[in-house]
Amino acid sequence: MTTHTRPIRLGINGFGRIGRLVVRALQGRSDLQIVHVNELSGGVETAAHLLEFDTVHGRYPGEVTTDGTSITVDGSEITFSALPLPGEVPWDDHDVDIVLECSGAFRTTDVLDPYFRRGVDKVIVAAPVKSPGVPNIVIGCNDEYCDIGDLGT
Repeated sequence: MTTHTRPIRLGINGFGRIGRLVVRALQGRSDLQIVHVNELSGGVETAAHLLEFDTVHGRYPGEVTTDGTSITVDGSEITFSALPLPGEVPWDDHDVDIVLECSGAFRTTDVLDPYFRRGVDKVIVAAPVKSPGVPNIVIGCNDEYCDIGDLGT
């Protein structure tokens, strides 16, 4: 097992409901750091606003700001892009270890492959993957087949 001396660096592709809930769930975690978000709709200002003000979950309990090019959440900068294809997103420029694929658009190994060509070690897809040999894990149903604690290796 690889031991990280730095937090695992996460990217999020698709900053809709699931992508934003990931940010909320990781608040206060020092072992996981969101460093880049790619979202096609609305731009960085809208993404920051929707993170801060959620109609179901309420206002984000920390601080969310934007400078027009990135989002700062609780003092940590998250760079932002709006590119249509995973291979166009500069994951490698931001040293992203794991991408959380939350767009719902990329669900086969063929369309997920560009993430790996951009230096990403792992991709966690928040929708069923439609390729043979790819495990689809549902927490509470079959998560015994996945060691969640093994994300950093």
